[in-house]
Amino acid sequence: MAYDRIDWHSGGDYPADLPEENGGIHIGMFLAWALGRGMAGEIHLEESAEALKRLKRRELTGLEYLLEYCDGKFWDEDLDERGNAFAADYYDGQSAFAAQYGRYLNDYCEVFNRLAAEQGHEYPSIYHVENSWENYDRLKPMLDDRFAQWEVWSESPSNRKLDPKAQFLQACQQTGQQFIQAEGFKSNKAGTVWKKTAADKDTVFELSFQPQSYNTRTDVRMTVNLRIASKSVKKWLAGQTGRGDDTVLFGSLRRPQKSSSAIVWQVAPSQLDSSRQEIGQLIGERVLPLFELFADRPRALEQLAACGAGFPGICDAESSPLAYLLCFGTQEQAQRFFTNYFNSRPSPWRRNIHQTYKRLQEGESWDYSAYVRENDVKLAFKNGLVIP
Repeated sequence: MAYDRIDWHSGGDYPADLPEENGGIHIGMFLAWALGRGMAGEIHLEESAEALKRLKRRELTGLEYLLEYCDGKFWDEDLDERGNAFAADYYDGQSAFAAQYGRYLNDYCEVFNRLAAEQGHEYPSIYHVENSWENYDRLKPMLDDRFAQWEVWSESPSNRKLDPKAQFLQACQQTGQQFIQAEGFKSNKAGTVWKKTAADKDTVFELSFQPQSYNTRTDVRMTVNLRIASKSVKKWLAGQTGRGDDTVLFGSLRRPQKSSSAIVWQVAPSQLDSSRQEIGQLIGERVLPLFELFADRPRALEQLAACGAGFPGICDAESSPLAYLLCFGTQEQAQRFFTNYFNSRPSPWRRNIHQTYKRLQEGESWDYSAYVRENDVKLAFKNGLVIP
């Protein structure tokens, strides 16, 4: 989710005499400060490492970095966990911290309005502040002070209890203990992942809770994911492709009428009880029966062969269980599954599968995948499955 974007400032009362990019000067200064404090998100550490060095050397301004490496948008993914926690409380300005100490845009205006008054003039708007490192140095002490205040504020017992991460972990533990532990699942230390091994000692069932990245102290959301894995499938795949993956099926709790998107639950204290009840109900109605199906391998193989891998309210039809069928099932079951999968694809996808088979038949081989799940198609070809 975005904290701020240049295009949010370009309409309405935006000064006609200024370029649109001036709407990002205040964003760039905050971003330069946060990245300079070591709060860069993984995407910048991995993809913009050299640019971060240039920013630190002041060869780029924060606005230039925002334009070139963030497409003019300041997102939660731009920051690490600590940076997002501070930004949610200070930049967004909806938290108890902002109410008590101030929000970023107000502080930004105060710094430069005071500067203008000292110099005997007045800025026509906040967008007329010059984009310079000199102005950044005027703003930086305010940001440093606010961050120091926030560190103390966020560590007080009452505020730590309201920390989004703490609320999320509490929701995970309470939900798991109420609805999942009774079924024999055991959790990791944080309570975010709950696992159970089937009687065959090979199949593993997993439920996990995933937080939304833009959680705040009053708005804490999460999704519920499930995964079915097999140790034998991982070993079999490693022998087939050199790369082992134990995942048989992956999905999320979804609205059946909107199967492409996971349900997002609000688990802040005011709504935690009702969300836990709904999560528990859906786990009982959809997840546990699916786990029971895969605990009975012959029944699961026949279900996949006859009906494919689509499970309403869990996941769409996909090719990922193919390795499971090839490892444990018969050639006939694998062929039925592949035929159903092929026929369920829209025509562009079917053309992709035909092209993959043609290249493989001509002797071409390559390690990369040209499209999603192409490795499954290669696996089908290698094991003698035919296109209907």
